[in-house]
Amino acid sequence: MSQWHPWLLGAVLQASLASPQAPGGSPARPQGFTLPSDFTRKAAQYLQDRVRVAGFSGAVLVAHDGQPVLRQACGLADHELDIPNTPATRFRLGSVTKQFTAAAILLLEQRGRLGVSDPVDRHLTDWPPAWKEVTIHHLLSHRAGLPRLTTQAMLDVSALSRSTPAPFQGVRDLMKPGEESQPLDSKPGEKFAYSNIGYIVLGMVIEKVSGKTFCSFLAEDVFQPLEMTDTGCEDPTVLLKQRARGYTRLEGSLANAGYVDVRFTGAARALYSTLDDLLVSNHALDSDALLNSVERERLFTPVTGDHACGWWIQSRFGHKVQWHGGNVSGFVAHIARYPAEHLFIVVLSNVWSNRDRSQVRAMANELSAIAFGEPHEPPRERKEIALDSQLLDACVGEYTGKDTFAIAREGQRMMLQFPPGQSVMELFPESPTQFFAKVKEYYLDFEKDETGKVTHVVVVNEGETDRWMKSR
Repeated sequence: MSQWHPWLLGAVLQASLASPQAPGGSPARPQGFTLPSDFTRKAAQYLQDRVRVAGFSGAVLVAHDGQPVLRQACGLADHELDIPNTPATRFRLGSVTKQFTAAAILLLEQRGRLGVSDPVDRHLTDWPPAWKEVTIHHLLSHRAGLPRLTTQAMLDVSALSRSTPAPFQGVRDLMKPGEESQPLDSKPGEKFAYSNIGYIVLGMVIEKVSGKTFCSFLAEDVFQPLEMTDTGCEDPTVLLKQRARGYTRLEGSLANAGYVDVRFTGAARALYSTLDDLLVSNHALDSDALLNSVERERLFTPVTGDHACGWWIQSRFGHKVQWHGGNVSGFVAHIARYPAEHLFIVVLSNVWSNRDRSQVRAMANELSAIAFGEPHEPPRERKEIALDSQLLDACVGEYTGKDTFAIAREGQRMMLQFPPGQSVMELFPESPTQFFAKVKEYYLDFEKDETGKVTHVVVVNEGETDRWMKSR
């Protein structure tokens, strides 16, 4: 079972009134944000509603000032053996792995073993000459301009299997013959394009510079010093206690998720962890336990738009948030840090579908809303009704706010178009003014003036609320 660290003991369901010590003895920043007094009760009820309405299965942690205020698990880790999930259950992290890969690169820079401005070919001799301008920092920030490779397509559709050869040993293993001569899709540093391949390559850089495998370096130089005893690279040949099995939701029923050997995804998506270990890693990011202040600042400094190094840097409910999501066959993960408020949220699930993927992100956002005393859309069952054409047509048009989208009617089907003219999702009415999507958590509430004309629409998208004006 996961071993609690001294600064985590004795605070499963209530916040500590004293500021905790960070690892290494440096004091945490003074507390400047207070959770609502009824947060734990409201959050626990919210989680129960999630289980009842949407079948959430997994584990959830909310911590404030380094102490858990909600630490709870739901559903089953193994449906065939009726083994429940617990707060100590190990879940695959998917792309949440990338934060650890980025930290490992910066740790090597801190030790003087590399510089993030180094060209990749300084460390990897089989790096294609056509891509010689790409630096380590370009890979960290998804700005390398790498072309789409055959391997990338395999990762996207989870096509790796037990019969696939040994994990990639070098850059050329990621390509079919001839792909190394492809030009970059864009000049390095020019455009953001999320790339799993880029992070797999970063894992190869870590191996070359450290002289260890990627998994060994993280285990010996990151996880062991931080005492993250329940975190590591998943290996299907190793018996791992308290490992959750992954499931997929098909037409409302669960099925075993397709097998994927995540060793192939390496530094992009290969890790598993627990609620408690992720809290330890979060605590380390507020101290010098792993990275010094210079490297931590680099980790969280946006490079292009709102992406830094393995983290998204955005705003939720008027508060700065550092977050990342992950999904891999059978699992969905989401972590969110509100650094100024010392608020940390983890949602881990062992059920994957488009709807469950959307649910996990919505849960992280809605738990944030509860913490900040902001309104949120409570989980509830939504039932489709039939509306006549006149009521449907009243909602048709273009809407403008932080961007522009359209609602169009295709026969009796209402479609969300983003951008206008490109249908991406069907919407279903539950009242003359309220619509919802079935493939993700996306809800619309149309506002009308005194004449009955639609003037605005309020959209709740995975727990984030915005209001658009009808412009056409």
